Amino acid sequence: MTEMLEEKQYIGKRIILDIDRCINCRSCETACFYSHTSQKNLASAEAMVIAEFPYHCRHCEEPVCLDACPRDAIERREDGVIVRHKFKCIGCGSCALACPFGAINEVLVRKIISKCDLCISRLEEGQEPACVATCTSGALQFVALDKAIDSKKWGARIIAKPGMHRI
Repeated sequence: MTEMLEEKQYIGKRIILDIDRCINCRSCETACFYSHTSQKNLASAEAMVIAEFPYHCRHCEEPVCLDACPRDAIERREDGVIVRHKFKCIGCGSCALACPFGAINEVLVRKIISKCDLCISRLEEGQEPACVATCTSGALQFVALDKAIDSKKWGARIIAKPGMHRI
């Protein structure tokens, strides 16, 4: 089993947003919508009406959404990806309320909650998540978590900017 995990190049990688490069074209949202059969798994956030940007699930080490789900519809896979099983989801919204980052879309589609799964089927085929692959400005990147932390690009960089852009 560990040999199979070592082959997977996506383990330990996350989607990172470089807010300075985001042009709000929403191609990431469109790609997410169509790659998940008309279900919007990618939420967007707004920073004081100054900027709007895509907001991804962080696939936490200790996911609160997993513990909040009363039907065990959210699972942490061995590769670290947090997935939602749509046939178990009853649409109660507990996971969306529990997420401290607001990254789970509260809008019900077909009576279920939508959540980013890093396009796991694409990852297993050696491709990037759909939102990253279609990002026209290069604002979204799929990189190793330790590399992202070292480059200080973890999260939205708008926080580091001085003045009225600071949130």
